[in-house]
Order: sequence, then structure tokens, then C-alpha cells
Amino acid sequence: MITLAEATKTGRMAEFAAQEEARGVGPIGRGAFGSLLGKAVKAPQSEDQTSHSPLRDGSTGKRTRRGNGRHISS
Repeated sequence: MITLAEATKTGRMAEFAAQEEARGVGPIGRGAFGSLLGKAVKAPQSEDQTSHSPLRDGSTGKRTRRGNGRHISS
């Protein structure tokens, strides 16, 4: 039996796929794959910070324009 990690490292993905298909593992549906991929790619959020919480330094993370808003060409 070959593991996925071993198959990846040694370039034996075809052997791994055949092994898993023989065990009854079939292809995944496109919708299910997209859902799983979205969960895997999305970075977990820190438990102590919500998306609207200020950063630890007290700022909100938003950039503000300094000055009176007038632009002067040089």
C-alpha cells in the first residue's frame, strides 16, 4: 500500500490512483470538490479576533487620507 505523501514524493500518482480505485474510492463530484477546496483554501480566523475587531495596536486596519483632501501639483 502506498500513501498519498509517498506517491507525491516519488512520482507514483498513477499507482496511488489505481490502488484507491481498487479499494472503491471513486471520483468526487465537481460541486463537492469546489466546496471542499473552498474550505481548505480559506485561512482559519483567529478565535480572539472577528472580521470587524480592531487590530491589537488599536487601529482598525483601514487607511485614512491625511491632510485636508486637496491635492497640489508640483
